[in-house]
Amino acid sequence: MTAAPMPENLSMGAGRPMFFVVPRPLHPARGQYATPRACSASILIAAHRPSLGIPKRITARRHSMWSEDQLAHFHTFGFSLQPQLFRPDEIAAITSAAESLWEEILGLLPKGEEAISTVPFVELRAQLTQLLEDDRIYQPLVQLMGADFVWSGSEGNRGFAPGRTAHHWHADRPGEPELDYLRVKVMIYLDPQQKDTGAFRVIPGSHRLPLHQDLQPFQRHHSDSDPTFFGLTGDQVPCCAVETRPGDVVFFNQSLFHAVYGKTGRRRFIALKFASRPASAAHLTSLAQWSPYIFEPHQNLVHHQSQRISRMVEGLVELKTG
Repeated sequence: MTAAPMPENLSMGAGRPMFFVVPRPLHPARGQYATPRACSASILIAAHRPSLGIPKRITARRHSMWSEDQLAHFHTFGFSLQPQLFRPDEIAAITSAAESLWEEILGLLPKGEEAISTVPFVELRAQLTQLLEDDRIYQPLVQLMGADFVWSGSEGNRGFAPGRTAHHWHADRPGEPELDYLRVKVMIYLDPQQKDTGAFRVIPGSHRLPLHQDLQPFQRHHSDSDPTFFGLTGDQVPCCAVETRPGDVVFFNQSLFHAVYGKTGRRRFIALKFASRPASAAHLTSLAQWSPYIFEPHQNLVHHQSQRISRMVEGLVELKTG
């Protein structure tokens, strides 16, 4: 498969997806990292469960809000692994919808380890958009950021670029000025990820000072072809590797330092991004720098019948021009 040309008039506001294709996997997953199950929280099953195209059945349901311990874990360490948040039949339906969307965008389904990264993604398929209002994702975000949090886009990733089996240590939102503005990324894994085969690695607590500042040399070198980090290769850096199975979900603070090593296989995952509603000029400046597309929300969300979803994008266009 050859690289697909980029449309000249590509516009996120117009709802047209940006995607990249290479022979095998592309778009090194920015920030997939996992933590040992020993560090993980208990299984949560949502009470509010939008239809994911799965036959309804009676199941035991637990409250979807996080406990005080789970919230403390996230605030202290910067991430939270929620194992088996989605049942096998649910994750199968999500995977099927994702594969169908990739095929629709490309005109054919990628083969084997061929790569594609699509932005936006869940906004383009109603079945996937419903993930945003599912209590298992929505309620913890309300606890972390308040009910007026905003949508910051999605990614649909499959595979990785040839020869790029590592995504070196970095923070998505680096620097001390970013630390008081919470951005959360939610990773839904569709394939197993182990420590040495591409699992999400994190340095717990690196979203907070002074450790975040101490690791700034990592940020400066993460794009180097063969970097070292305090004299160590990336895979030798002390960390927590978040090993996952299909159905597991990882929430992480985007100022947390993370990396991936040993990528292999199809590596399918969906990333959902959220931010606290901006409350200062500094917050708006940060969004304009890191996430300018946030001010052009997809029309499928703007006009969505769910108040939960439409509220996530309410007022964002005005913030850009205000």
